[in-house]
Amino acid sequence: MDFPPAIRQSLYSTNLIENFNQHLKRTTHHKEQFPTEDSLDRFLVSQFNVYNEKSLKRIHRGFKGLQDTLEASFI
Repeated sequence: MDFPPAIRQSLYSTNLIENFNQHLKRTTHHKEQFPTEDSLDRFLVSQFNVYNEKSLKRIHRGFKGLQDTLEASFI
């Protein structure tokens, strides 16, 4: 699927993934070890939720001006 050039860079970039991986490394670095696998799972889920809450407020470059075009493409 071809996307408008204004948002192509945001869609095909791995910056968001790399940023999230770095966030996980920083937060887990302070932990020496996890006693069980379940505790690791709970910790990671809580970190996913924190990161998602922060990400909801972000507006990616090019998306605001193309909102109508994108909605027309997917409806």
